[in-house]
Amino acid sequence: MAWWSWLIIWTVLVLGLLGMLAWLGYRLFVKGRDVLRELDALSRKVGALAENAEKLAPEEPTERAIALGYAETARRHEEHEARRAELKQARREARLARGKLLINPPTIPTLRKRTTNAR
Repeated sequence: MAWWSWLIIWTVLVLGLLGMLAWLGYRLFVKGRDVLRELDALSRKVGALAENAEKLAPEEPTERAIALGYAETARRHEEHEARRAELKQARREARLARGKLLINPPTIPTLRKRTTNAR
């Protein structure tokens, strides 16, 4: 082969390599830009969550049961159970009232039997 054919082959190979590197570099740049955009969105979300966590954090630390003692802890537990029982009873009464309305709704008039005197 002539010397100029080798020159053409190597020129095409080098240009192909440079084109491939440019294409891969562009893809890497686009992916990096997308990563930075997502990191910005993530940092905004984390900031909002941190603000919410600060708002929701208790102002006073909760008391430990071991420090309160058994009597106080038992009293609080009984109050909590009594509240739960009251709510449960209220829900039961509401269900009963709804059930009574389903069986005998006030919108349906009651039918009275007519007494007919056969003469």
